[in-house]
Amino acid sequence: MEHELTVDYQDDIGTLKPFPQRMTVFSRVQWDKTCIGYGKKEQSTTKGKPGYSRLDLALQSASRTIQSKVGYSKEEIKDTERYEPQDVSEFTEQVKNAARLYGAAAVGICQLNPLWLYANDQGESVSLPEGVDKAIVIAVEMAREWVALSPTAGGAAASGNGYSKMAFTAACMAEFLRNLGLQAMASGNDTALSIPLAIDAGLGECGRNGSLITHQFGSRIRLCKVFTDAPLQLDEPIEFGIIRYCETCQKCAEACPAQAIPYGERTIEGVCSSNNPGVLKWHTHAEKCLNFWRVNGVSCMNCIKSCPFSNV
Repeated sequence: MEHELTVDYQDDIGTLKPFPQRMTVFSRVQWDKTCIGYGKKEQSTTKGKPGYSRLDLALQSASRTIQSKVGYSKEEIKDTERYEPQDVSEFTEQVKNAARLYGAAAVGICQLNPLWLYANDQGESVSLPEGVDKAIVIAVEMAREWVALSPTAGGAAASGNGYSKMAFTAACMAEFLRNLGLQAMASGNDTALSIPLAIDAGLGECGRNGSLITHQFGSRIRLCKVFTDAPLQLDEPIEFGIIRYCETCQKCAEACPAQAIPYGERTIEGVCSSNNPGVLKWHTHAEKCLNFWRVNGVSCMNCIKSCPFSNV
């Protein structure tokens, strides 16, 4: 049976290509004059209101400390003998246990599809070191009670804390593998598209809200990954009815203050230049979303909070 949640791309019409990272909305607001919010500074209309006090904003800012001040470890090939496991299945479980120790709420492994790597200026997939052909995809959980505070600074603190957990977990995982003489590169939102890799690694399905929906936590997760040449057993995509559910559930679209989430059917065409055409899914309007963040003063997670699978 063909899994419903696998990324459905129309390769036969040649529209799907590696997506340039400079076309993400966070990059486009810096250089693309056609992008909503180009050149605009944050103009919060909410500061001082309940949920946006100085205390709330300090909490939100500090939540990103590990991500902003430490970040991800750089790739270093260790001068040590390469570890060759006798049992790949057993070694894979040991690697997953290490990920859980370092903070993973869920972890899966997939073959690295070059279509999910970001494109360079020539439109080609960015290159990784020779032999690096797998991705260990990790989901870290965001605290339910804090996500429930979205779109205030408390909700944004849950997101920021998730980004710091991403950096810590991925960096530790990459170093663990390098200590075994294996190649490993820690990655957050850079290098490759996280959601398609997570789907390939069996972590969940992509929902109407444009986010990965997992069985355990709904969308209350952040994704990071480690690219490696380690001998690991691959996971398979899973299906638990998200596409069918999202076809009738519109709670995330109704809860979106920017009206950036579509109400209709999935399409191949995007709705703004920060979408990747050729993928059959619900394309969110990233420009409208980010523009609301600027007006709001902090990021918004209403689409995650409102998802029934997130249990908020």
